[in-house]
Amino acid sequence: MSSVLPAALAAALTLTLPLPAPASEWNQPGFGPGATYFNPAENRLTAGTVGSITKRWEIPTHGAPDCEIGRDPLVSGGNVYTSDPGGIGAYDPATGARRWHAGLPGRGVTRMAIGDGKLITLTYACDGQGSFLTAFQSSSGQRLWDVPLGGPAQDMVVDRGVAVVDTRPDFALSTTAYRLSNGYRLWRLTGTRGDGLLSAGGRLLLRTEGQGSRAVAIGTGATLWQTPSDWYAVGSDPAGTRFYVGGAGGGLTAVNAATGVPIWKSTWPSPSVTADDQRVYFPRYRSVVCLDARTGRKLWSVHLPGAAGQPVRAGSLLYSPSGMGSPLQIVDAATGRGPRGGMPSDQNYPPAVAGGRLYLTDGGTLRAYF
Repeated sequence: MSSVLPAALAAALTLTLPLPAPASEWNQPGFGPGATYFNPAENRLTAGTVGSITKRWEIPTHGAPDCEIGRDPLVSGGNVYTSDPGGIGAYDPATGARRWHAGLPGRGVTRMAIGDGKLITLTYACDGQGSFLTAFQSSSGQRLWDVPLGGPAQDMVVDRGVAVVDTRPDFALSTTAYRLSNGYRLWRLTGTRGDGLLSAGGRLLLRTEGQGSRAVAIGTGATLWQTPSDWYAVGSDPAGTRFYVGGAGGGLTAVNAATGVPIWKSTWPSPSVTADDQRVYFPRYRSVVCLDARTGRKLWSVHLPGAAGQPVRAGSLLYSPSGMGSPLQIVDAATGRGPRGGMPSDQNYPPAVAGGRLYLTDGGTLRAYF
């Protein structure tokens, strides 16, 4: 019997079988490298289930030293990753039990991200003598490499096997990229700053003092396009085809990430956005405003009990923190209707929603609801 037919049949069956659903994870602050704050894979927390969730556990996110600051949690590979007293740790999302801990003596945590099976941390020395980029094995906490950055660093994004940091070596502006596999430096662009450092389809938007802005390739640092406008990224779309930018005459502007050509411009100023394929959401005073992603036209707004923080979209719902301890508002992402929630939130710390669980922090304590 010929082996060609079974092979062809197997190939045909493979093509007709549905692909497995992507995991509902939260690998970086803002969900992913594009800082969309949108988790499209979340399907367990829905309008029908979110009303019944309750707090299941809580853990501290920093210790006694003044330089330690709690950071946003990440959810990946069956673990929750967070800053914790004396360093960072991986925790069981069901129970809050710690699975491993990596000490960072004399350091505080600025950013964390998951990439290529590694937990990448950007940390600062408590004595003010610089910052560090460090990789840990995400499954075990084993330290893989540690790179001194030679000065303060404010931000980080991880994408396509590369970590990019907004650095100040010798206190001069620069943007620097490192290979995730070994921590080797790939490129450095002096005189640039990555305000709102994010990757839209492998592109970064950087500002150059007195020379406008430019998009560069994350793998090489090569300039893709330039503009005399003083643009900085405040978000991107899930497909990575556009930047949402500020600094464009005071209004939020959608820009083609491949060409730099504006798509639309609004009069709404915004320091940050949340974006799905059809809508853009942003905080404004004590409200969250929703715009049509195609045109920039306002669709609706929701009033909050306190000052608005960064909203998060997961599945069909929009989660909006406000104030310091004010109730989290949970509404339908398409209509803004059906307020739910009520658990304490913090405008400075957006929630993370993944795997059917809602994670909230105030910088001192991480709480899990499900």
